[in-house]
Amino acid sequence: MIDKRGVTANIGAPRVRLTLAYAGLLFLLLAAFSVIVYGLLSTVVWQDVEPFRDDPAMLAAAHHMLKNYIVRLAIANAAGLVLVVAVSAFLAKITLRPLEQAIALQRQFTNDASHDLRTPLAVIRTETSVALADCGSLPEEYCERIQIIDEQAQRMQRLIDQLITLSHLDADSALDREPTDLRAVVNGVLRDLQPLAAARRMELNLGRAESAVVMGDELKLSQLVGNLVDNAIKHGKEATAIDVSVWQQRDTAFVAVRDAGDGIAASDFERIFQRYQSSNGALHNGVGAVHGLGLPLCRWIARAHGGEVTVSSALGRGSTFTVRLPAMLT
Repeated sequence: MIDKRGVTANIGAPRVRLTLAYAGLLFLLLAAFSVIVYGLLSTVVWQDVEPFRDDPAMLAAAHHMLKNYIVRLAIANAAGLVLVVAVSAFLAKITLRPLEQAIALQRQFTNDASHDLRTPLAVIRTETSVALADCGSLPEEYCERIQIIDEQAQRMQRLIDQLITLSHLDADSALDREPTDLRAVVNGVLRDLQPLAAARRMELNLGRAESAVVMGDELKLSQLVGNLVDNAIKHGKEATAIDVSVWQQRDTAFVAVRDAGDGIAASDFERIFQRYQSSNGALHNGVGAVHGLGLPLCRWIARAHGGEVTVSSALGRGSTFTVRLPAMLT
């Protein structure tokens, strides 16, 4: 059963814009029709008055008649405006109905596929955990391969979580807002991702660490920061440092993640925030980078909180991703 409530909320703004567009077009047609009607009426009136142009009373009567026509046309236009809005709303609903159905089907498929993938992944993670616990009795080569399988299963699990989040892009309705200190969020992310960084001999450094409280969803903010740090680990050079900073400046909270990778070309700054887009500029770990769901999810989470995520980079000198969010004043 497809739940269309979220789809309806998600499609609400486009429906309003389309309704206004239809209403504007129809009202322009109505106004143009009224001008034409008034022009024809005035032509008829002045033709009838033409033989009596020297009679002030006839001229006054003609002007009074035209004023009455204007008032009647204004009343008719006001009543027509109500009808125009109703017709526009109906046309917008009919126009967007196929889109709503397509979004609902896509969301249902994403949910079903994501949930179905979780079971085999859980089995893989369980088996690899047991095998890693018994690594002492296995050849070192086998242990390394099992470790790789476990790491990739973890990455796939995060990807599935991102797919589920992206299938519910309902802005504020999808956020569980509460006062959240970004410093605590960053500390938790760095703790969780430390093993991944260690596997590539990278250091996670928390530089500027100031309290920055926002009204936000702690889980999704953790996803935001986690994706940025995870990207820095994947795309940074081995045996380098990743610097993370968090601070608040007046009514704005900041989180910055800086890596020492190969950098990103300026022409790709927008491309990397689009789903499944490849970077035409820098190479990451010796191969062209293909950006999946992580950065688009970061941008959506930031914007859902009323903020933004941006990137500054130079080829060969690394990249810095900066998150700006509205902060709570203390």
